[in-house]
Amino acid sequence: MTTQVRPRVVLINPRSTYYNEVAQKCFPPMHLLYLAAGLRQRDFEPRVIDANAFRLTDDQIAEEVRRDQPLVVGLSVYSEVLRQVRDMTQRVRSVVPQAHIVLGGPHASAIPQRTLEQFTDADYLLVGEADESLPLLCETLARREPVQDVPGIVFRESGQVRIGPEATLLDVDQVPRPARDLLARAYEEKRYYSILVRRQPVDTLFSSRGCPFHCGFCYNFRRKYRYRAPEDVVDELVSIRDRGIRDVEIADDTFTGLHGRALRIFDLIITERLDVSLRIKSRVDVFDEALAQRARQAGVYLVAFGMESGSQSMLDRMAKRTTVDMNARACALTRKYGMMSHSSWIIGYPGETPETVAETLQFIRRHRPTTVNLAVLRPYPNTEAYEIGRASGDLVGDWEPDAVEYPWIRLPWAREKQVLEQLCRRVRRQVYFTPHYAGSFALQILRHANWKLASYALQETFRTLSPRKRGA
Repeated sequence: MTTQVRPRVVLINPRSTYYNEVAQKCFPPMHLLYLAAGLRQRDFEPRVIDANAFRLTDDQIAEEVRRDQPLVVGLSVYSEVLRQVRDMTQRVRSVVPQAHIVLGGPHASAIPQRTLEQFTDADYLLVGEADESLPLLCETLARREPVQDVPGIVFRESGQVRIGPEATLLDVDQVPRPARDLLARAYEEKRYYSILVRRQPVDTLFSSRGCPFHCGFCYNFRRKYRYRAPEDVVDELVSIRDRGIRDVEIADDTFTGLHGRALRIFDLIITERLDVSLRIKSRVDVFDEALAQRARQAGVYLVAFGMESGSQSMLDRMAKRTTVDMNARACALTRKYGMMSHSSWIIGYPGETPETVAETLQFIRRHRPTTVNLAVLRPYPNTEAYEIGRASGDLVGDWEPDAVEYPWIRLPWAREKQVLEQLCRRVRRQVYFTPHYAGSFALQILRHANWKLASYALQETFRTLSPRKRGA
């Protein structure tokens, strides 16, 4: 009696833009591990290749795919790595010409038809959450049946790109937990880390999907906010802790989307005495005294906020639905309860002026969030910022695999991108090259013997003083 061989499916996490640098963090590709779990339930043999964790070259990835001889190869497409993914699809096609190549991810979902037209070596594209549609597509391909009825499918027919039926949003309570065992070696070798903590490896967990908000710079194809039961979330945290991992990022778009639910999760963690350190993301408008206090008791050491601007007029233009005072309160509360505040800021949104940038700098220097991630706006496809720039004729460049640089939006006072980039670097210098920030990072490095943080700080110092362009 012969044993039936299960069809193989290889999922690739492509190289990031900072592949050869000291990165702030390297987290497991949880989206692929979710897909792998769904494939297992449908009797496929999935494999996940994480190019970032193992610093794999395209040649090494291609060789691993060639050895597996899969039925399907899936790749995530992000706007910043179009060239890397396009080149990888070409390599995959050359080593396994019979395999079906499937694209997915946020960029693919934002502009599916255009993406499939650009990636000529890919066969199919799946829009939205593919936990159910990818296994269904693989079953259809294994049976050699037509694919046009697969939810979320984008495919070619008679030389034209066709779009199939829309995929429905998933019930998150029915989605199997991610197949973390497929990357057991990466966990064992402590490949997953965050520069702000010494304990490795770190892990990630999603307690919800989607975001009920619609900020002008963010592509959000899952506006309906869906969340898991607090008891189930904590049970997964327990399983992570039982594997010996003590640092976890709850990677939801906004973990605090429901205030009462977040408090309930914190209460359960406190009751369980999990002894796990947590990073979470929160909007500033819901981060109040009760949430901050309970978060700290539950082991939260860092809260990431998208503060975006220190100018109220810019927050309004971005449709943030937050205020400068809320940003200030978030900084004060995290400091009061002994947590770090990671803040993200955008320069160059339509309507930005040198005066609004000065307001942002003034806010940062006054309220001193722990870390400051400041960047020139990237107008992602299918966002309000992108459409504003295109309608006004100020969108410069576009998202193409062969583009030399990322698109940007021209402003009346910034006719060259270099103006925005230089301003961004100047603000960084005026923030980080101060006694407060230089001293606090030096203290953290020495107190915790955190040499990875030291390497990152040195790298960013040289970049700020002697900037060099990152690959587009």
